[in-house]
Amino acid sequence: MTREERKIMGLTISSHSLVHLYEGVLPPLIPLLIGEFSTDYFRLGIVVTIFSYAFGLGALPAGFLADRVGPRRLVSIYLFGSGLLSVCIWPIGSLWTYGVLMGLIGLFCSTYHPASNTLISHAIRERGRAFGIHGIAGSLGVAAIPVLSAWIGSAMGWRAPHVIFGLWGVGVGFYSLTVPQQSVTTHSVPLANEPEVDPSKVSYLNLVVFFLSASTLGLTYKGIMTFLPAYMGQNVHLSFLKIDTVALGGTIATLALLSGAVGQYVAGRLVDRCKPEGIYLGAIAVGAVFVFFMAQCSDVLLVMSAVLYAFFYFSTQPVQNYILSRYLPKHRHGLGYGIHFFLTFGVGSIAAAVSGYLADRFGLESIFYAMGLCFTASSCLALVLLIRAHTHPPYLPGSPYDTVSGLGN
Repeated sequence: MTREERKIMGLTISSHSLVHLYEGVLPPLIPLLIGEFSTDYFRLGIVVTIFSYAFGLGALPAGFLADRVGPRRLVSIYLFGSGLLSVCIWPIGSLWTYGVLMGLIGLFCSTYHPASNTLISHAIRERGRAFGIHGIAGSLGVAAIPVLSAWIGSAMGWRAPHVIFGLWGVGVGFYSLTVPQQSVTTHSVPLANEPEVDPSKVSYLNLVVFFLSASTLGLTYKGIMTFLPAYMGQNVHLSFLKIDTVALGGTIATLALLSGAVGQYVAGRLVDRCKPEGIYLGAIAVGAVFVFFMAQCSDVLLVMSAVLYAFFYFSTQPVQNYILSRYLPKHRHGLGYGIHFFLTFGVGSIAAAVSGYLADRFGLESIFYAMGLCFTASSCLALVLLIRAHTHPPYLPGSPYDTVSGLGN
């Protein structure tokens, strides 16, 4: 990588980890928040849904703007806005105010994914590898937040994690200003032998199938991640660890989710070499098996199932980003990523409230049965996408992924 590419990757790596700290800070604190606000799983699920819906909704205009005003500016807006609002959580005292602030934080965070993925797709030559590294950073944020939020919250109160991560975001925001906007928007050198999308051959049906699969998978992410720490604290029993269930659930969830970073790396390396639709289908289908295992297991078997679920689920993310970059012309990448993240995070956000209702009514394990069914539906759609990729490839004839010519297999 060039010096400029390394600087861009440094910004996107740190920002990606942070956005998932903001996204995941609430779930490990659920036991504390139930006591603080005298509430239940359903109402806290609604707060998560508010954040997540804003997180997804803002991705639509963010994708549009990334193609016009430049992705680096949007990354800076996200960092300063979400950081300052997180610090503002310190003095609040009502669940309603907390929900409003979380929604606003989600709105600022929504600019990140369309902007960063557009930035990578335009400015980094080894795109698959870059998406993989970028994904690893996000997975590490997802994995670290349960233990960080749980331990900080247990030791310093539920407000402290928000404030600490907010100050971190403002600091990264100042670093983002050192990345020149002009160099980001003009640096877009295609790879040798890179398959370019023929605008006249864009298959809108392929895109619809892809977006349906991605949004169904987004339901599973929000449903599982919202209640995974509480589920782990309830069903993993380690008597030799003298810690409360909040810290225990966060710690075990983090250990399980660390495998997601490995999945991101493996998929990022494979996607430059193998047919991405095939990798996508395999990861979803195998991941579904371990989600169902999680609904039925406890203790060591539950932890092992969660590790394997995280590996296969998070491996889909760099593959999704790569597929979308190949299904749309370069000047439509920002819009495509905006739609993608609106569907996965916005539409997927309803799973938090629905999962909270299921947990109150039928127990936490019912969430994993429901999310396993969503995984299964997503894998069926991914199979349709794989079949259509053979018959309706979006690449110019003779490109490395021209499956009609027999290449790229």
